[in-house]
Parts: sequence; structure tokens; C-alpha cells
Amino acid sequence: MADAREQALLDQVKPILDGMGFSLVELRLGRSKRQSYLSVVVYRPEGVGIDECAAISRNLLPRLELLDWLPDLRLEVSSPGLDRVLKSSEEFGIFKGRGLKVWKEGADDWVDGINEGLAGGVLRLNRSGGIVEIPLTQIRKAKLDASGEA
Repeated sequence: MADAREQALLDQVKPILDGMGFSLVELRLGRSKRQSYLSVVVYRPEGVGIDECAAISRNLLPRLELLDWLPDLRLEVSSPGLDRVLKSSEEFGIFKGRGLKVWKEGADDWVDGINEGLAGGVLRLNRSGGIVEIPLTQIRKAKLDASGEA
């Protein structure tokens, strides 16, 4: 995140989430005429439900309200969803062990498998016991796939 305000938000949010056992997947800051809004997407392998989102919100909001440049804050905490489109290479690490569908450059169909993570800019997918390696430069789209979970 290039913006200084977004970095300041990361500095406030990430330690709290880490301490609660969650990974920060996405942080989006916006502003309307009357209020600021912050969307926080979190993940943990055991899942993220309404109770967890409420607990995160209760822990984050007091800290964020201290930032005077963030008036009338509306905070939204959510899970990534079952079929989230991955938006950064960091998400391959966050979602290691989860089912993925990958659309490769020049492909006719999705390649699916269990995400074994990244190594040297190459995604490793476990497909029925065999590992398929796909360079990140060849991936046009990747999304979570709950149907491929082990």
C-alpha cells in the first residue's frame, strides 16, 4: 500500500488481527461526503463467522477512532468468501492448503487443485497426488474453490 494513511491503518490493524489469530487479506479505505469507511477482510483456517467479525470490530474500532483524520468511521469486517478472487501474490500464502481454481494464459479451462504455496514465483497445485507448477506470470485469474477442499 503506497498511501501513508493506508500504511498508518495497516500499522494499527495488523497487530490486533495477528494477536487474535487472523490474517489480513485486504484493507480498503474510502470516503463519502459524510463519513469514512474501512473494509477489512480477514481469514483463518478454522473459518470466520459473524461472531468473529463482531469481536474483531470491537477490538479495532476504539483504536481507529483515535485517528483524527478518520472522522465518522464506518467499519466493515468480513471473511474472504468461498470463491474469492485472489488479488495479490501474498494471498497464495494466506490460503495455502485451500482449494484453488487457476485460469492460465492461453487456457481453455480452469486448472484446479490444492494450493501448496509459492516458491520462486511459481504456484504449486496438488492435483490428485501430483504437483503442477504454474508460474505467476502465466496466471490470469485465481480464485478459491471450496469444491476442491480435502
